[in-house]
Amino acid sequence: MNHLQISTDPTLLGVELPDSLTTSPSVSTFLPEEDASTCLLLPGTPSPPLDFTHPLTPSMGNADNCETGAGDDPAAETSSSGSSGIGMVGGCTTGASNLFNNHSDYQHLRKKSGTEENGMHPTGGVMSITLTKDMPGFVHWNWPLIRKCTFFVFLSGIIAMVGIVVAMIATLPKSCNPAVTWYKGSVFYEVFPASFQDTNDDGLGDIRGLIGRAEYFKGLGVGAVRLNSIFPSKHYPDHFQEVTSLTAVDEVLGKVEDLQKFAAVLHERNISLVLDLPIYPFVNHLNPPTIDVDHLPNRTNDDVPTSEFLRLARSVKGGEENVITSVLRFWLAKGGVDGFYIKGLEHFHDDPLLLENIKEWKYTLGGDRVLMVSKQFIDKLAEPIVGEVLNHVDLVDVLLDMTNGTEVTANVIRSAVDGSLLKHTKHAWIHWSVGSVHERRLSSGLSPNATLAATLTQLMLPGTVNIFYGDEIALEEAHDPTGEHTDTQHLHHLTAMAWSGSQNQFTGRGTLPWLPKSASASFHHLDIVLEMIALRKRSPSIYLNAVIKEEQILPNTDVKSSQNDILVLQRWYPRRNSFACITNFGLKNASLDLTAMFYSGEIVAGTSTIRERVYFEKFNVDSLETVIVRLHK
Repeated sequence: MNHLQISTDPTLLGVELPDSLTTSPSVSTFLPEEDASTCLLLPGTPSPPLDFTHPLTPSMGNADNCETGAGDDPAAETSSSGSSGIGMVGGCTTGASNLFNNHSDYQHLRKKSGTEENGMHPTGGVMSITLTKDMPGFVHWNWPLIRKCTFFVFLSGIIAMVGIVVAMIATLPKSCNPAVTWYKGSVFYEVFPASFQDTNDDGLGDIRGLIGRAEYFKGLGVGAVRLNSIFPSKHYPDHFQEVTSLTAVDEVLGKVEDLQKFAAVLHERNISLVLDLPIYPFVNHLNPPTIDVDHLPNRTNDDVPTSEFLRLARSVKGGEENVITSVLRFWLAKGGVDGFYIKGLEHFHDDPLLLENIKEWKYTLGGDRVLMVSKQFIDKLAEPIVGEVLNHVDLVDVLLDMTNGTEVTANVIRSAVDGSLLKHTKHAWIHWSVGSVHERRLSSGLSPNATLAATLTQLMLPGTVNIFYGDEIALEEAHDPTGEHTDTQHLHHLTAMAWSGSQNQFTGRGTLPWLPKSASASFHHLDIVLEMIALRKRSPSIYLNAVIKEEQILPNTDVKSSQNDILVLQRWYPRRNSFACITNFGLKNASLDLTAMFYSGEIVAGTSTIRERVYFEKFNVDSLETVIVRLHK
């Protein structure tokens, strides 16, 4: 072995080497200046120490350690004496074996002990670093425990974030519809109390009967129950319009306390109570307002209570008491009433105190209660005050008479949607009515299917919809073949409500004192109406009255056709489903080609097969049928 630690033993190489190869290159081959360096390309640099070991070599430890290891392991001795290569110290393989051994000890930090010197373990098998007081404090930390804790904290954070995301997804609303005030876009249910439910077997309905049917109102999915006649009259219910008081309940129906209980029962089911207030002919003229309406804000804000508006106003001393305002305050003090339909205002359309009275009534009610007037009253107003009146009422009742043909019906819809009712964002909403206490029932003039067709068409109109009691089951007028009740013939459309099954009918009496008892109904229509009400409640394309964009009102209703007894409506709202309503008011079935209007869709309501995909090339509509189609875009 020469001084470069290269073995020259021929026996180990297995071949005979010439003398020139066994002689040191520094003696026989290299030039004098090259002999001083082992770096051939850098002759001026000094040679490293002969015991230098390259960091990448597998040798660990010094020659003494190698000798110690070799004495114990013959194989290691043979290897150390026979190994050759640049950068290897002697024939030591202990470090190499430890480096490439899968079970070798890892280098670790150790505290200094008396048996350790120069940072080396006495056995020479593992390198250790001595810990001293001069080292940073984190060196003494329990790093395995820290790593475990960090891992579990990180894993817990991931699990918590996943749980939060899952919880947020689970609690997301099923629909994201624009929010509106409770009376906007909802469905009202109008009831004639004397004909709905009798609880004392006197043949007349009463308020306790209404309380007993609270679950029926909830099942319908209506937002309010509207009572069109509860006040005392000389001969109730024969002459219910001739009221004698606006602050009492007719004894036939019950007491004021019964009405309060009925309101509480409705509120428990998230249903509001609205009263019709027939002021004419009970009130002959309007009184001056009791507050200075000129000092009130322009319109009641939903966030400001009524008391705040009344505080801002100053009382008028010495003036005559305002009768209507006193009536409103009476019922508000009793609690439970959520709105009033002021009837008979058309008789005061030219009264100079009209506008001031309407302002006072609205500010007395506040922003969360509804004030209703009729379209007939709005049409009689002078043009300069129409906008101001619409600014202080909430709903305008529009009677939709569908017995005069589709063209007349279409014109009423167009005039209401495109007219003055929807010119400003703060104006009143439309309140659609098909039946009322003054109109005959469609089912008696045509057939029960006519009532269903008209009700479904009505539920497709923008704004608030009013269903007259019994129309959901196509209740017919009272039938009097013997002529025993000719004196109340004008009330035969207010027939007693019919209930399915034999239990808990309208009354237990065999005869009624004021109406014929018999009246037929189509109870299978109820499921169709319920499905349509549910569709309306979750579809802003139907219940919203317009598209409001940057304080501009854009219509979302279009009468596509109104010819040959066929009425076609389209409803839409941005980024929502569009719907088409096709009604055949004729007495013959029709096959229509509507491809110029629509391409295809899916039937979602009506007497036809639900969820059926339809194309409009040959669209069949039976006589007196309405079909609701969700359009494909």
